[in-house]
Amino acid sequence: MPRASAYDESYPTCSYTHAWLRVMGEDVDPDEVTAIVGVSPTSTQRRGNPVEGHPGKTYSRGGWWIGTEGLLGSKDARHHLDWILEKVPGKEQEFMELHRRGYLVDVCVRWDSRHGHGGPTISPKQMKALADLGVDLWFDVYVADFED
Repeated sequence: MPRASAYDESYPTCSYTHAWLRVMGEDVDPDEVTAIVGVSPTSTQRRGNPVEGHPGKTYSRGGWWIGTEGLLGSKDARHHLDWILEKVPGKEQEFMELHRRGYLVDVCVRWDSRHGHGGPTISPKQMKALADLGVDLWFDVYVADFED
């Protein structure tokens, strides 16, 4: 499927971006998620384990992530989404199992605006891949603070 527009690593309206696929829930065991999906995570958390840097606090839910933070320099969110989606091709049945268990399964793109306008782009191919996995996509957007 052709891309609607060309990728641009410099993506002029973006100052920073990264993305992550997450699986979270009270009963999430990161090792089980790895076994189901067949992909190693970039980070995990276990329910009941201490939260680093917060004495006395523990995680209330387990979590499993594949993320691009610190791995890709591109400011085009599509590169980050491709990197994640290339890790889970053809995993529709595996994701159905995660959904069946009641886990939160989604993808987030953090996107920092350089100029207070513009926004990330996703491709039709990415939209289809996310839909096939039954995964929501959401954006964590930060807009530059400007003075008049």
